[in-house]
Amino acid sequence: MCIAVVTGGPIPDAAAVIASGAETLYCADSGLDHLISWGLKPDLFVGDMDSVSDEGRAFLERYDIPRKLYSSDKDMTDTDLVLSLCPPGSEVILICSLTGRIDHVVTNLDLLIRYKEAGVEITATDGVTDVIPVIGGNGDPGSVRLSGIEHPEELAVSILPFACDMAEGVTTKGLHYELDNATLLAASSYSVSNYPEDGIDLIEVGVLRGRLLVTLTKRV
Repeated sequence: MCIAVVTGGPIPDAAAVIASGAETLYCADSGLDHLISWGLKPDLFVGDMDSVSDEGRAFLERYDIPRKLYSSDKDMTDTDLVLSLCPPGSEVILICSLTGRIDHVVTNLDLLIRYKEAGVEITATDGVTDVIPVIGGNGDPGSVRLSGIEHPEELAVSILPFACDMAEGVTTKGLHYELDNATLLAASSYSVSNYPEDGIDLIEVGVLRGRLLVTLTKRV
């Protein structure tokens, strides 16, 4: 089952087609307003309603949308609350802002790592940029294989150590600047802004130990 979780914050309308293709659609608070503007209805609303528009509140009542409501005096973000409802083994696309409030952006990237380690197959996107967590350790290497990439010549690919001091045994295939059992240090720009080799629409990234975020976005 593919669950799309739509959050608040600035999200390009390009994300609408991703949300519309999900089997199940959850929203976190003002993510509801994005869904309304895209002509979609959530299967579940989660949040404290502190950022939902009047139109959104009326929409919840008019269509009797199932909801889990929380006090605004809480210790988790609305996005974290929604993700906590996604069981291990589920496929989750977190449709979130990657350009809005920096505290929420960084927290959502942290949540990718946490829920991936909890067994949720999670990725994030704003419809323009995709972020994929890859985690290796305890003798269990992590990897991701991305195939059928459209317009690879326009793509920028970065491989970023995240929530760790270093990522070891990083190997790639299909990129112009290949990595072979490399060690990537945190706070280094070494593996930023790579790109697919000419004519290649398949990318593979693996890591033996550590945590990576693989980002794919259009080169400008």
